[in-house]
Amino acid sequence: MSLQTDKRPSDRIAVRDERAGAVIATVWTLPARAAQDEAADAALAAVSAEPGLVRTSVFTGVDDPTVLHRSQWVDAATRDAFIARGDARRRSGVDADVPGATPDWQMSASLYRSFVPDGDAAAACLVVVRQPLQRPDAAQQRSWVDTVITALESDTAPAPGLRAASFFASADGKHVLNLAEWADADAHRSALRPVDFGRGVSLGTSPQWRAARSHPGVCPEHEVRRYELFGACEFLR
Repeated sequence: MSLQTDKRPSDRIAVRDERAGAVIATVWTLPARAAQDEAADAALAAVSAEPGLVRTSVFTGVDDPTVLHRSQWVDAATRDAFIARGDARRRSGVDADVPGATPDWQMSASLYRSFVPDGDAAAACLVVVRQPLQRPDAAQQRSWVDTVITALESDTAPAPGLRAASFFASADGKHVLNLAEWADADAHRSALRPVDFGRGVSLGTSPQWRAARSHPGVCPEHEVRRYELFGACEFLR
């Protein structure tokens, strides 16, 4: 099957796309906020068509001087073939063109499940949750996601401003990546509630949410970062 690879700009966060089942996500920390736009520009300038590439999006951190580069692929096979052809992080453009850019992490992951309470509404903020596991375990990745979605579905009403949450299992079995679409950053901040005697925050305090937080397969600590879209390129298919 031949695929079109005509590049076009996009202004959509677009986590959910029936054409895409796999991602590569990379985060850099910049020496200062002023360098975010430079890094984001470099990442977009380096984008080129690749077999199986659906979309590349670049985001800037809302709360810290970071940049997120996310590429969406038809499936894990086409993503992994791209990785095998060269260093995906190097080819993003950031390392070579932005002095002082420090790579935080890179993850290859595949979509497992999504929760979509308000998928047609606009989303201006991408919240990235990187949840580590106690040890690599694909079954525990799926089990934890199932527990979180049960908690989301058990709420009387979805958190105001939550558009969708898409859960990806890392290829190495060590993490779950939640890419959540929110109306804006303030909506996400307002939805968080103190838990565990103020030692953490969560979207809920119900027994279902407690089960998600105390799931035996995951580590108690996790990373949460808020991003705004800087720019994106789609590849027509």
